Amino acid sequence: MQITKAININVYGAFLHNYGRATDTVRKCSANSHQFADITRDIRLKSLAGQTLSLEDLLHKPDLLKFTPDSHPDHQTLTEALKMTQHFLDEFNMIQTKTMFPSADRAQRRLVKNSFIVELADGHRKLRHLFFFNDVLACAKYKASGRDKFTFELKWYIPLCDIVIFEEPAVEPRETSPANIVALKSQACTVRDQILWDEKDDKRQRNRSEKQRKKLADLEAQLVLASPNLVFRVGNRSSRTYTFFLSSEFERTQWIEAIHALQSSQLPSPVVSVTMYELQAWITACRTFLKTNMGSYLLRTGRDESLLVGDLHLTLRDLVGLTQPADLFVCLEVDSYGHYFRKAKSKLVCNSATPRWNEEFIIEMEGSQNLRVLIYEESQDRAMLRGKYTQKLSRSWLSDQVVNRVIPFQSCSLNVSLKFVASEVTLRRVPTARSAGLFGAKIQQVCKRQKREIPFIITSCVREVERRGMNEVGVYRVSGSASDLGRLKKSFETNSYEAEQLLKEVDIHSVTGILKLYLRELPEALFTDELYPKFLESYNSGGEGGKEKALLHCFSLLSPQSQNIINYLLGHLFSLKIFCTLFRVYSHEPQNKMSLHNLATVFGPTLLRPGSGKLESSKHKESLTASTVDVMAQAGILYFFLLRRAKSLES
Repeated sequence: MQITKAININVYGAFLHNYGRATDTVRKCSANSHQFADITRDIRLKSLAGQTLSLEDLLHKPDLLKFTPDSHPDHQTLTEALKMTQHFLDEFNMIQTKTMFPSADRAQRRLVKNSFIVELADGHRKLRHLFFFNDVLACAKYKASGRDKFTFELKWYIPLCDIVIFEEPAVEPRETSPANIVALKSQACTVRDQILWDEKDDKRQRNRSEKQRKKLADLEAQLVLASPNLVFRVGNRSSRTYTFFLSSEFERTQWIEAIHALQSSQLPSPVVSVTMYELQAWITACRTFLKTNMGSYLLRTGRDESLLVGDLHLTLRDLVGLTQPADLFVCLEVDSYGHYFRKAKSKLVCNSATPRWNEEFIIEMEGSQNLRVLIYEESQDRAMLRGKYTQKLSRSWLSDQVVNRVIPFQSCSLNVSLKFVASEVTLRRVPTARSAGLFGAKIQQVCKRQKREIPFIITSCVREVERRGMNEVGVYRVSGSASDLGRLKKSFETNSYEAEQLLKEVDIHSVTGILKLYLRELPEALFTDELYPKFLESYNSGGEGGKEKALLHCFSLLSPQSQNIINYLLGHLFSLKIFCTLFRVYSHEPQNKMSLHNLATVFGPTLLRPGSGKLESSKHKESLTASTVDVMAQAGILYFFLLRRAKSLES
């Protein structure tokens, strides 16, 4: 019976929503009417053989497990029910009124959900903290001045009954001065490389390193505001609308479901007025409860471990501990400068109590420190979240050697294997320079052998992406399955027709993954080893006019074949942006979320990279430490050409 109640505990949630108001009403009525007090005091339960309980006492539930022996057959069932109940109460995140306002004579208010968030206010992105209580949604200005030092200033609030969620915004939000994400990341990488270089040289003054760290912190703070682009819009039925930016569809869904759940369970009651002063006091009181909800990135100090930049190789093994078969899949999210982005999705394992995936993913990390693992159960209507766990990533246990890890959930656990390859290693791949074959062979030889201006693998992958991947969220950013990549690679090496058919069967992220893998394994990047330093020198030159002229001159020095292939890829990448824009106009719903900034970030290090042979001399290594071996500078160069392509086509 108890396990049945635990399974239906959301009904109990509706009871909890009204519990504070019910007990307060009993107290007030008893105080105002002696007759009511006498009646409620004498309420009896027949099953208790004459014992008298007050109406307020009846609202409580006895602790059965405490008085049930371990040997009793119901003990295990009650234990399972207790786990489910505790998980439910953890989700409620209760804060008792009497703890904060001992003298307040009002119903209990609970903090249901909260997180830091980016709001678009007057055309500018602002860092905010969103508090969702059981009766009101409040937004506060967030100020951080170091670990555990932060203040909140209430900006606005909406009563629960007046909250409206706009899931299909009619107009795209407009920013007055949108940040150049590529430029910010490029500067951050340059400063990060300089810090590493300073730490290796004992002769450099320590205050210079501290100055660089402060500069890096400022750049990363700007990236916190600039990174998210998924629109979340709420409003007041009778007044204005508020626009937020999130990075993860999971986060957006959690907010929407939390608001809808409370609104659907809200009982008719007299309108209780809420004041700014009162809510400010609540928010201030909540501060001590929010250490784990602030976002670990925002509470970083200079003493913390540096953020991870590189590739995370993760293999999903199996899930153990399920009590019944289910249709399950796993989503992997990694944070980047405080915001989570989906990076990979596993295949669906159907009707299994011991699902086994054995899928490997290569996840690109940039400014990361957390891995979030989400387990979903597929249903007829939509996927239901079955479990969530956030794994702290640290160099203390992550290395280039495989580490096995158990990810715990409420009633099951997921076995995974991980290893981390730092960015300085991934950027210095040794070319294979194969004379035959496809992967690792020079692109000029491939074109000559295939009698094509552009290799077949590039055109076939582009066609498939444009056929069914244009509205895929995170296309080219989300990693594909390693097993699918292996099959595709083998097929392209042996049978082009078979490979083209296989492209139509695999997940679209595997299609984009094999294209990126091919370009990454070229012995020489498309922008060539010889011209790479000149491109970087031109990019770092002062003045927009001079930079544009210099970059275009460098591009003209490339061979006609390289120019054709690059222009083909630029046209494809820009078509993703065009599709995204048109789709937003006609359906009012953003789709692939791949802006020119995002595309440049993904493809920049693939199309431009330093030649391994040129990194042998220590003098050249020294000159490249701060900027040349800089993944975001490469993205900045590609962004220039993408933007130029966009302007020419739009005009």
